[in-house]
Amino acid sequence: MIKLSFKTKKDQKEIFDKAVQFFQKKMGLKRTDSGSCCVIFGEMYKDYVMVSLSKEDDTFEVTVESREREILAQEFVKEFK
Repeated sequence: MIKLSFKTKKDQKEIFDKAVQFFQKKMGLKRTDSGSCCVIFGEMYKDYVMVSLSKEDDTFEVTVESREREILAQEFVKEFK
């Protein structure tokens, strides 16, 4: 299991769109849940990636948590920056 985080000035829609583009369209993971603060790809309690946001002033802190998909999570964080 891995948990990574970074800050960005990109808006919420852009962050989630990039997550969908990367995990669902590029890597083939099924989006299984989404809401205003997070999007989940894969099966929770099995193998998944969850991208969640929290707002801090004019930036978002993006947290990427993964089980069994750690390399994909790391690639997303590197690609996003």
